[in-house]
Amino acid sequence: MRTCLVCIFGILATGSALYANEVVGPLIGSISSSGVRMLYRPSAEAQTLSLQVFDANKQMVKMVSAECKAEHDFVAHFTVSGLRPASTYEYQIATTGDSPKVLVKAGFRHRFTTASQQRSGERVVVSFVSCVDVEPTEIWSEMEQLKVDAVCLMGDTPYIDSSDLSVARKKHRQFLQMPDLVRLGKKTAVVGIWDDHDFGKNNGNGLNLLEGKIRTRKAFVDYRAHDRYGNGSEGVYHKLDLGSLEIFFLDPRYFSQTEPSPVDRSQPTCFGKQQWDWLLQGLKESKAKFKVLAMGAIWEDKKNSETDDMFTYWYERDALLDFIKDQQIPGVTLLGGDIHVARHLKHPDRVGYDLHDFIISPGHERTITGLDVYHPSLLWSLVEGRQFLTLTVDTRGDESYLTAEFRQPEGRVNRRVVLTLTSLTPLSPDKNLSAGMRAHWDFDQGLQNQSLLGARIDAQSHGGASIDKTAQTSGGAVRFQRSKSQFLNVPKSFLDDNSTAHTVSLWFKPASLPKHATGDRSFLLESTAQGVPSNTRAWHLSLGLRATADPSKINLQLYTVTLQPAASPGAAPRQISQGPFDFLLDRQRLRDHWNHVAFTFDAESLSLFLNGDVAAVHPLPVKGPAAEFGGLVIGGHRAGKGRNFDGWIDEVAVWQRLLDQDEIRELSRLSH
Repeated sequence: MRTCLVCIFGILATGSALYANEVVGPLIGSISSSGVRMLYRPSAEAQTLSLQVFDANKQMVKMVSAECKAEHDFVAHFTVSGLRPASTYEYQIATTGDSPKVLVKAGFRHRFTTASQQRSGERVVVSFVSCVDVEPTEIWSEMEQLKVDAVCLMGDTPYIDSSDLSVARKKHRQFLQMPDLVRLGKKTAVVGIWDDHDFGKNNGNGLNLLEGKIRTRKAFVDYRAHDRYGNGSEGVYHKLDLGSLEIFFLDPRYFSQTEPSPVDRSQPTCFGKQQWDWLLQGLKESKAKFKVLAMGAIWEDKKNSETDDMFTYWYERDALLDFIKDQQIPGVTLLGGDIHVARHLKHPDRVGYDLHDFIISPGHERTITGLDVYHPSLLWSLVEGRQFLTLTVDTRGDESYLTAEFRQPEGRVNRRVVLTLTSLTPLSPDKNLSAGMRAHWDFDQGLQNQSLLGARIDAQSHGGASIDKTAQTSGGAVRFQRSKSQFLNVPKSFLDDNSTAHTVSLWFKPASLPKHATGDRSFLLESTAQGVPSNTRAWHLSLGLRATADPSKINLQLYTVTLQPAASPGAAPRQISQGPFDFLLDRQRLRDHWNHVAFTFDAESLSLFLNGDVAAVHPLPVKGPAAEFGGLVIGGHRAGKGRNFDGWIDEVAVWQRLLDQDEIRELSRLSH
């Protein structure tokens, strides 16, 4: 149907039907390459509305109708299909019947642009904001000036904190009636997800809001124009495909704690099996160059008393990231909100490439300094209000780029991160001993790390520990003098968060050993909490020598700190120290002799190898993955000074996998 625009419904709306506290929209929602979703609520009155869509020549190309019904709070939802990709259309909304009235007149204020089908040769700009209430903010007008292609509301947008349907609907109305957002939403796609406050309860999950979430979901569906709401009856997950960029909006609330996890039936789920299957299938099938996994919660531990983060469900988080790595899916980044602090983290080599993790919060003025906590992957943070994020994907050149900008009004850019698609593309995996190697200090020329993580984990000398090239090694080794409290410090972590499989290997030659019949100990290495020496408990990696009651023996001793699974529904896992795990061997085997030692961790046991042979297998009393740690001390324990090693250490290496015995034997055959 093609009709001249000026011939359609020339009568503009007048009269008492439109009141500020009644009208919501029009609001553009999900867009695709061939269609658009929209909503409009002209009044608290049942009626039928007509939406007309016009092309660049002012010719009507589509007309659809929708009902304003009480069961949807009188919000009409329009679905338009059959449009051209990457095309701009104007739209008009009118009542139906014998005397139709135009309620929304077509023009430059009422238009939308469909998404591109092209995966290359395009530029797309999307903004993200979380934690915004019904209050004035310059953010919306700033987004309008930037001419973003879509606005993503990332939860706590708005604050509802009630499962009363009438309250939830009222808050959604008030939020979408903010003038600057109204103006933006008339011509820009506005989509998103919820977090705890718009889900209905602070720290809310699917179990503690079991009945109320049905009502808050209904209000959310009423006041969003998405092409999908979860599985159709539960949850609100969906995705937005903009050609070169695909955004997966994940729902960590509705299903959480309500059923066993699809990856570990002994643990409660976060995402639920249906959402889990949808997500994995969508990632595997995605043709977009860049994929964003976006949700209101964060992907790490908030480190407070609340449990609404993916640390609580580390097994699902890590299974998802492992899937991306195993399937070699390129272009993935993470995004979260919630914590009233903006942050940028980079998880090194987590998915076959560095995984960037953006947290954008808050859009209002209220910050929470106490949630700006340490994390070994943290690169930057800002505790200020009125923040939003833009992601710009540019695929017009030989190289494709994703640029993340942490922004505030008045054009302020606080941080800019530019990522190439090449940097977010997995390399062909190694098939030799270097496969999975995360750290390697060979000490031949200096203290530099030789693994793919590069200089971020170069070791630093303390107390004068230095390279000795006369220590009967093929290159060099570090000489540690206990009397001078010498050690090396590695300032960053090199393993995945909550790793379930890794191997540590090194050569050592003691110049002296802990004295018999004392409590003396000397450490070959021990992990630290925050990348600097301290006594804080974080010794997931701990290997040392200890005196025993037998004057002819020495104890080669392991400790570890792991996560203990949650003890009750809604609780978080906690750190638990495990050990000591002892292995006694002859003193004469160690003193002034080079020995190769390695140990593996598989979340169920620690296996110790000496000179290529299995020395001991230590089952963990409590099975669980590694607890967080931030760095490593070599030649001493986590505090650096005290209990230092006396002698030489060489070829320290760490793998993000379990080496088998043949590989460990190969390491032990290296000349020393």
